[in-house]
Amino acid sequence: MNSEADISRKARFDKIRYAQCGEDADILLEALDIEPGHTCLSIASAGDNTLALAGAGAGRVIAVDLNPAQIACLELRIAAYRTLDYEEFLQFVGQTACGNREALYRRCRGHLSATGVTFWDRRRRLIRRGFARTGRFERFLGVFRRCLLPMVQGRANVRTLFSLESETERREFYESRWNNLRWKLAGRLFFARGSLGRFGRHPAFTRFADESVWSSLERRLPEALVEQSPRDNPYLQWILKGRYETALPWAWRAENFERIRNNLDAIEWRCEPLEKVVDELPPGALNGCNLSDIFEYMSPESYRSLLYKLVRAGAPGCRLVYWNVVVERSRPAMFARYLVPLKQLASSLHRADKAFFYRSLVIEEVV
Repeated sequence: MNSEADISRKARFDKIRYAQCGEDADILLEALDIEPGHTCLSIASAGDNTLALAGAGAGRVIAVDLNPAQIACLELRIAAYRTLDYEEFLQFVGQTACGNREALYRRCRGHLSATGVTFWDRRRRLIRRGFARTGRFERFLGVFRRCLLPMVQGRANVRTLFSLESETERREFYESRWNNLRWKLAGRLFFARGSLGRFGRHPAFTRFADESVWSSLERRLPEALVEQSPRDNPYLQWILKGRYETALPWAWRAENFERIRNNLDAIEWRCEPLEKVVDELPPGALNGCNLSDIFEYMSPESYRSLLYKLVRAGAPGCRLVYWNVVVERSRPAMFARYLVPLKQLASSLHRADKAFFYRSLVIEEVV
């Protein structure tokens, strides 16, 4: 039994788990080094990073997800890029205020498949709220932001964090005021496996974990809060403020809107197990793979099995890019002849990664 099939039996796949992508597309695009005409495989998730691959000029992007709700998110985004102008797009997804998102939806609706129409017609409430705000994980972070953050930091600390100019100022603030005992205890409790399982990720997604999410997160927090500027980090802004203020993810930036719109026809999507999709590709078909953190969900045996299939489907130079949070996955020694780890590039990009909740970034290249 493969791990994806096992997860599909245990976790409910009629809900939007992620309404936004949690991987930094700037890092992803630099890691993949896409050239015009490349064929890329992409975990669909909420759709933003699949759209970034199209915006970067890929000739074909195959988006795959087990969850039909995630495919619906991608499809609605594609319809929005086709139909709306940039300001309307930001209103529609929930980044900026809008008096009538249903009217924008009606304009997008004609570009959806019958399956997409059925899904979103039944979820007009999510449309009205701004659908990119409505995933299970976004709601989980919303509970943290509304209920826990005010008790352990307060609004003044959050404002100060985003106002500090220099790394020296941020380090002093982090060590003297932010990284206190209340913060550590709250993080340990809120990001414990039980809390994540109840409000965020289903436990089936973390059954192979070798450490807690908080342990991984705590190690990387100084990079996001001190070494990088919080004002340049959209993911930190979303977690702590519930909105993007001074930075946006790649696919939401004005300079990338037309690039994406002009290459939407490169995207196709499959609501099937990734193993099945890869099996159906001819040898050497792929030039790059955005694999999110899917290997964490898999047993070591399933990971090796899928890795073999990806290597078979990858052309020489094809890069596999994936992240780890609570399980350390990287190329087994038995693949040394077929897959080369790009450790220096991965380390450099990981330090620059604004999606700071991942403990490692892996980039491996097919020989």
